Amino acid sequence: MSKCFWPCFRAVVRTFFYQLFLLFVLCSVVFITIPETVGFRFMTLHMSYLNHFHPITFERALPMLKAVGQFRIWGLNGYPKDFKVLEEAMAAEEWYWCKYQYTDNNGKSKIGIESLRLRWKPWEYYYDLKPAETEESLRDYIENGDLNSRETDKAWKLRDELKQMQQGRIET
Repeated sequence: MSKCFWPCFRAVVRTFFYQLFLLFVLCSVVFITIPETVGFRFMTLHMSYLNHFHPITFERALPMLKAVGQFRIWGLNGYPKDFKVLEEAMAAEEWYWCKYQYTDNNGKSKIGIESLRLRWKPWEYYYDLKPAETEESLRDYIENGDLNSRETDKAWKLRDELKQMQQGRIET
């Protein structure tokens, strides 16, 4: 090894060490002075990363969405006795429709149909960089898209049944 190698190597190592040390000190000061801002920003970045690179599919979220919808409707009706879900469906991946039976305070059994919106998608799920390329892809979306699923068909049947109940054609 030449005599010039060790002094140059020490200078490079010292430079890296002091740069990393200075970065560590600055990060420590920021964490100590404003921890709530750093924590909030970290969580935002973390969730954006997960939403972009590891998205959750609707099929995977559906059982949890139905459970949350059942609980909300049960709560909105005052936590009635013998609450039982007869039919349920999700329209357009956000609107939960539920036909349920419960016992009111007078001991009578009643049937009701309600819907509510479950907003479970973050903004990244709606944001798409590439527009629809061809007419064929648009036609495929219209025929097989989100609004033409079995879940949506079941939800529209429950909506129609609710309209008939409101018009007095079906007794509750």
